[in-house]
Amino acid sequence: MDNLYTVTPVNDQVYVISENITTRPIKFAQQLIVGKNKAALIDAGFGIDRELLNVIRQITTKPLVCLLTHGDPDHTGGASLFDSVYMNPADDEIMKAAFAPADRLHDVDIASGHNEALVAHMETSMPQATSFNYQPLQDGDTFDLGGIILQAVGMPGHSKGSMCFVDVKNHVGFTGDGIATATMCELYDSRCASLTTWETAIHKLHNLIGDQAQLFSGHRIDAFPVSVLSMLENNIDEIKAGKVEADHH
Repeated sequence: MDNLYTVTPVNDQVYVISENITTRPIKFAQQLIVGKNKAALIDAGFGIDRELLNVIRQITTKPLVCLLTHGDPDHTGGASLFDSVYMNPADDEIMKAAFAPADRLHDVDIASGHNEALVAHMETSMPQATSFNYQPLQDGDTFDLGGIILQAVGMPGHSKGSMCFVDVKNHVGFTGDGIATATMCELYDSRCASLTTWETAIHKLHNLIGDQAQLFSGHRIDAFPVSVLSMLENNIDEIKAGKVEADHH
């Protein structure tokens, strides 16, 4: 299917790969980080087809590791395409509940606004794996790509196993849905961690990477504005203090 993926280079080490499945402001994006020796893909999209691998290989032919920020199907769908995958086991149940091909196909149908051509393409071209093997990911794990070291940082909130990955030296981070879009993070049911738990993770990330860092997420192409972590900390403080009555937007 033509024009399904768009590659947006950030620099010669970081590339945003987006799946063009909707015209809505919310995007579906992964990030590819290329070091001197290895490359890392942050999240694996919906798994619409195998072309994602070709898109990556047009950028780099280096050995590749896939690092999953959490278990939702729009982030794990293509994981079976990769030999080396890491995920926090705390999200195993979430992943297994939504990874079946029929479930992912339904999700893409909804997310695309019932794009019949896209759904038909996915029906015939999607990886048919019903699960994937992964190695357990924990807070503090590091991945040396050669000149770039990615550190895994626990970001429980959107899910209890949510992780982000940070290049501390270059002040770059990749947050998945831990910090997602203008809505920031959905903390909406029993699968989510508490606001206080998420707040603790935001503080840790802030202390680790600083307020001027470039942070990329799973649902936008560009980086967040700088100082987004300070903004989140202030907003959480206001929520806890009950100072949100006047907010109607």
